Amino acid sequence: MSQQISMMRAAAPKLEIFANALRATWRELAASEESMAAQFQTHRFTGTDDDRTAAVSWIGDRIVPTPAIDRVMLTNGTMNSILLLSSSLVGPGNVILAEELTFPIVYTLTEIAGAAVQGVEIDDLGIRPDDFEKKCQQFKPKAVYLNCTVHSPTAYVTPTERRVQIAEIARRYGVHILEDEAQALYLENAPKSFATIAPDITWYMMGLSKYLSLGVRVAYVVAPSANALNSVLEKFRPLTTWHPAPILANIVTRWIEIGTAQKLLAAVRGEVHRRQLVAQELLKHLVGFRSSHGIHFWLEAPPGVASTEFSKAIGEAGVIVRPSQLYSGAKEPRLQGVRPGVGEPSSIEEMRRAVDLMREVYERLHRPKRSAA
Repeated sequence: MSQQISMMRAAAPKLEIFANALRATWRELAASEESMAAQFQTHRFTGTDDDRTAAVSWIGDRIVPTPAIDRVMLTNGTMNSILLLSSSLVGPGNVILAEELTFPIVYTLTEIAGAAVQGVEIDDLGIRPDDFEKKCQQFKPKAVYLNCTVHSPTAYVTPTERRVQIAEIARRYGVHILEDEAQALYLENAPKSFATIAPDITWYMMGLSKYLSLGVRVAYVVAPSANALNSVLEKFRPLTTWHPAPILANIVTRWIEIGTAQKLLAAVRGEVHRRQLVAQELLKHLVGFRSSHGIHFWLEAPPGVASTEFSKAIGEAGVIVRPSQLYSGAKEPRLQGVRPGVGEPSSIEEMRRAVDLMREVYERLHRPKRSAA
């Protein structure tokens, strides 16, 4: 058997333009008369004014009106942002709601914070307003975590109208919205963010790792207000574990200021689009396939096949993918499928081989079901 192709992670494709930008930056820093030493002699607490100005520029029109920089902080990644917010806004013994399939690490982070995750049923547009309200009444949650602009794993994008409904319910029950826009910048015309629709109750997060490279551990958090941000930070001010590394924050800010980050994003978006076209070409006839403009797609398992069985069969054929079981915590998922990431294959050709193998597995598992019918 040939070496397996990994489509396990939702990651930006590895492009030479990123390596070239990094090499150029190292040369510029080495040749510069500016001393970097001072930046290593202090913590980058919440980020410098330049960092936060760059953050606002990068987020762009995802938040309207443009937030003041005193509402913005830098962290060393979205995971740390979620831990920070779940610890302070939710806390021990309380509940945070999330889509019934959600970013797996949310379960781990909320457990560390002493809180519990309860899932809200989803449909093709996102969390269902009726079930969200029911869960608000039942569990009295402190917050809801939403990853609905290219949802992981099912790849839906919640439209503005549904977001308005969710925001109204959240405000009615005093629920904070933790909005994670890990892939929003891949979309040409994304719906309005919750931070635009309901800025008074939304904590907005955008990491850079899924846009530039997995190792770019910098994320931006925009709070409802400067006072709200300071209130959260008061508890965590002595801790330094969530601060971004100075050299990385410096490079990211520099790249945004001179347009390098935007060029990298454009290159990644172009490659992702080409890869998604391959998936559409080979899988569009399969029931339960959902493409996206982001770095993964969703493939529902054939009827009667569990997600773990489906992913195992795909793995045995030579492709590693994540089953929906990983996104449902300890519960058996109501929706059975896999989430292949398009960025991990080394090339379009490898991507095509991987998706073709997936198609063959799907059709093999599906055929007996159709025959029995």
